[in-house]
Amino acid sequence: MRKGERVTGVDLSRTIPGIAALKTAAANSHGRFPFAANEPDSAGWRMAQAAPVLVKSTPKFRLSAADTVFTMGSCFARNVEESLIRLGIKVSLADFDFPLSYFHPNYGRLNTWVNTSLHGNMVRSVLNKYTPLSMLNEFERLLRPEAFTDPHEGLIQVEPDKWFDPHIKNTRMMTSEEARAARALVETATARVRDATTVFLTLGFTETWIDSATGYVLNVAPSPLLIRKWPNRFRFYNATHADVLSSLEQIYDLTCARIRHDMKFVVTVSPVPLGTTFTDMDVITANAYSKATLRAAVGEFCAGRDNVDYYPSYEMVTATDPRIAWQEDRIHVTVPLVDAVIGRFVETYFG
Repeated sequence: MRKGERVTGVDLSRTIPGIAALKTAAANSHGRFPFAANEPDSAGWRMAQAAPVLVKSTPKFRLSAADTVFTMGSCFARNVEESLIRLGIKVSLADFDFPLSYFHPNYGRLNTWVNTSLHGNMVRSVLNKYTPLSMLNEFERLLRPEAFTDPHEGLIQVEPDKWFDPHIKNTRMMTSEEARAARALVETATARVRDATTVFLTLGFTETWIDSATGYVLNVAPSPLLIRKWPNRFRFYNATHADVLSSLEQIYDLTCARIRHDMKFVVTVSPVPLGTTFTDMDVITANAYSKATLRAAVGEFCAGRDNVDYYPSYEMVTATDPRIAWQEDRIHVTVPLVDAVIGRFVETYFG
């Protein structure tokens, strides 16, 4: 058998000797599950004490006070921003502003997450991006604008002067002028990535919507009203591992080619579960598919790139005692746990 010859479909050149694997396992004090409950600061000890499970993470690179972090992702990304800001890290979107009059009138009043996690400050929630494909949409809009040829820039005209923007979260129906002004504010926020040294991406889920009239990926699901108005216009798609990986690779290539070649990336998966599924699966099963697909694709994306790292905030939250991990809605993460998770991030990457 020659070196590198394939055995049962596995390329031996991608494997490591058994003795090396054995030594790695023996040296890894965090490599057993469940961890011993009598080992201080181990996951087992924290589980037994109903304390945050802050898992071991070995960074590929370090960050410093000179670094500026640009965040994009689901609602958990907003939690990350809030914690980073409180810990004194430079966040490029820290002073982002957006007219409250553009929000849906019931959003802030009824949304428990906004009131508890963001201390009632719902402004940055319009920046939420939930799927890797919708995140790619935003990076392409900024860095490859020639790909966007729709004269209405993806805005949807519902009535003569009522427009809906499926790329901005939580806004009301607007006039054409208001919708374009709101879009300009969000695009200006995305453009702040040009001044960042680090991109922190938080992936939410795989369930994706596409507007077949424009070909654009949507950030939010169309309302039932819009789907009934145009039964075949909006198309649902549950992204695969290949889709997620391709989106991340395109974001990486665009950013490194058109902003800075040494941009650092930190990628995580949001622990916030899927609220509603458009598949025929139980939402628990649908959520498991989403998170597993995202996590597997991120692992492959990070492998082999020295400037791309995975941070295990998803694992920390889901392994922590639910009584201290989740708010009453069992969807959003408690502020103290977010602070603990991001505190460990700062400790790990900033020293």
